[in-house]
Amino acid sequence: MALSKTSLRHLPDLNDLDAATLEGLVDRACALAGGAPPQVIEQSVVNLFFEPSTRTRVSFELAAQRLGMTVVNIELERSSATKGESLEDTVATLAAMGIGHLVIRHPETGLPRRLMPVLPAGLRLLNAGDGTGEHPSQALLDAAPLRSNGLDFHHARVAIVGDIRHSRVARSSARLFSRLGVADIRLAGPAGWLPDDLDLPGAALFDDLERAIDQADVIMMLRVQKERMSPDDWPDQASYHRQWGLTAERLAGAAENCRVMHPGPINRGVEIADSVADGPQSLILDQVRLGVYARMALFEWLAES
Repeated sequence: MALSKTSLRHLPDLNDLDAATLEGLVDRACALAGGAPPQVIEQSVVNLFFEPSTRTRVSFELAAQRLGMTVVNIELERSSATKGESLEDTVATLAAMGIGHLVIRHPETGLPRRLMPVLPAGLRLLNAGDGTGEHPSQALLDAAPLRSNGLDFHHARVAIVGDIRHSRVARSSARLFSRLGVADIRLAGPAGWLPDDLDLPGAALFDDLERAIDQADVIMMLRVQKERMSPDDWPDQASYHRQWGLTAERLAGAAENCRVMHPGPINRGVEIADSVADGPQSLILDQVRLGVYARMALFEWLAES
């Protein structure tokens, strides 16, 4: 994305970033994980989370600390939103205190991009997940361990399986994989959980798990996002696992040395079996580890503006 030195960068999603920038961020995350010295950023960041989080919030905090940033964490129940303050007023207040970066997670789909036009001067925004919309930093940390493990994106077959409709991870990661050159992306899940439209080069929809993962080089499993569904739509866990759970037997139908991924949190015995989640082909903890470095790379990129 071409930006002048006087323009602040923001990351509401990956749509405005060109392929070279995306490649650079993934490469930088891998370099940092390999021991490259980080930049020192003498700025402050607020993590403002209106939804629960473990991996994302902690990794943003660790990433900022490793860059020398001052970190403040604010959660919904401890914010003035409980007293009726608008999000716009909260953001203006933080900017008035001299905060330089705002990492926000919010249940409203599309909120980070809608917030950008009213951001106070000097405040950079980074989306940590908005409703069923986008999760750009997760997409980068999904790509980084694959790059560090030598995956050739241009010849890879990638299957993303489970609750696609409600998953911001599926949306952002599939788009990033496509931008990095993956020409065979398979989005698979129960028919009611697949997207109504598909505008993604190289992507196809599957309602059968075995066909979707046949000779796949990467399988990313997703949890059932009950918090975004009516209880009437919640599946029976045992039945779901029988039809859609990734087991060792099913994994044998994928490509040799297929990498297994999951953005977390994992529901063991539902979308993935213990033997697969903890097995030698799993990159799940590598995703967590690279998540800190991917977010360090993002803070460095934002701070350049």
